[in-house]
This record gives sequence, structure tokens and C-alpha cells, in this order.
Amino acid sequence: MKLVSLGTLLCIFSLSANASVVMNNTRVIYSGDKKSVNVQLVNKSAEAHLVQSWIDNGNPDEKPENLRLALAVVPSVVRIGANDGQILTVVKNDLAASLPKDRESLFWLNFIDIPPNPKDKSGSYLQFAIRNRVKVFYRPTNLSINQNKLQDHLKLTRDNNGTCIKNSSPYYVTVAGLSKVKNGSKKDNLLQESVLAKPFSCASVGKSAGFSTQGKFYLTYIDDFGTLRTVDISR
Repeated sequence: MKLVSLGTLLCIFSLSANASVVMNNTRVIYSGDKKSVNVQLVNKSAEAHLVQSWIDNGNPDEKPENLRLALAVVPSVVRIGANDGQILTVVKNDLAASLPKDRESLFWLNFIDIPPNPKDKSGSYLQFAIRNRVKVFYRPTNLSINQNKLQDHLKLTRDNNGTCIKNSSPYYVTVAGLSKVKNGSKKDNLLQESVLAKPFSCASVGKSAGFSTQGKFYLTYIDDFGTLRTVDISR
């Protein structure tokens, strides 16, 4: 069985870096009242691939063997046949009892797609193990705010660090876009990159954002299903 450490490049010259093993979802929502949650992987390749998986809490460089977290994924190593699928299960342990109950907690699901060695080894080749990281939101039950009212708890404001998106909800919000209405029409996205607004915090969009917080603004965020949703956050 062939395992790789973080950042390992399976080195040998011929390029095959397109991901063959993919996840059906763009994020994982773990409801606190569940014992586990399943994640579907699919191997789109005509050959079997090995997949190594683990959970981290935000540090992508931390070695899996050094982690002791409230969530884990099983099986940690699995072989997925050609054009086949595999279910990974994210489970919680006794450490989950210490997680905040008034807001979400964020983890990351990692899985490395390790392709098979080429059958013809007569030439030189370069082979990559491709690492994917997907957000896992651990969501306690009975949060104080319904997610359907999320837009009522997002607003654009300014602090000592410049312009920021204030999130007064218990949810993590991945902000994909921010636009301002001028002369009756929306301007292009004002963000240079997506912003992750933590619960009960203000996510900076930078001192050089170059716009006033006054006026009519629309914010686009990614919902539980990976869908872009645009809401009016004008106040």
C-alpha cells in the first residue's frame, strides 16, 4: 500500500495532474445531533486510485498523525476502483462535547488522490498525488438564529482595519462577491477574492477596497449546497 506525506510529489517525469477522484459536494455540514455524516467520493478514472483522508482544524501543514480533534474520517485509506465510488464517514468523538454550542466550528476534510504507477515504465514520467481540502462545518443544534434570516445579520461597516463585513450570526459565511448599486445598476464585484466571515466577527475586505460603506449593497455567499445566493445587505 502506497501512502504519501503532506506535500509529497510522486516524482518521475510524464504529467498526470488532473484530479480523477472528486467529492460530490463542495462542503460538509455536520449537524450536532447526528452521530456521523457521509461523504461521497467518485473515481472518474479508468484505473483504480488510492485515497488517503484526514481532518485538520485549519493548519494545512499539520501532519495527520499529530492531530487529535473532535472529528475524524473513516476509512483513512481506501482503494477506489475504476469508475467507482466510495463513501467516507466523518464521525465525532468525546472531544465534540467541548466545541462551542452557540456557533459553528470549522474543520477541513483532506483527501489525497494517489494515482497508480504507469504500466509502461520504459520512459521517464512525472506523477502527482493531488490533495483536496473541503470545509467541514460542525453545526450545533438549536442555534439562536435561523439560517434563512442570514441576510439580516450581515452588513458592511468600517473599523480600525478598514472596510469589513460584519457577521452577527452563529454561522460561517463564505462571501464570494460584493457589489454596490450606482445609478440604478450593480457595479462589478468589489472583492478581489472570496472572504470567510467567522461567526460574531468582522471579516476585513482590506484598507484599499476603495469604496464607501454608504449606499445599496448586494452580497453573494455560498450556501450549504454550494449554491451562490445574493442578498441585499443595505442598512
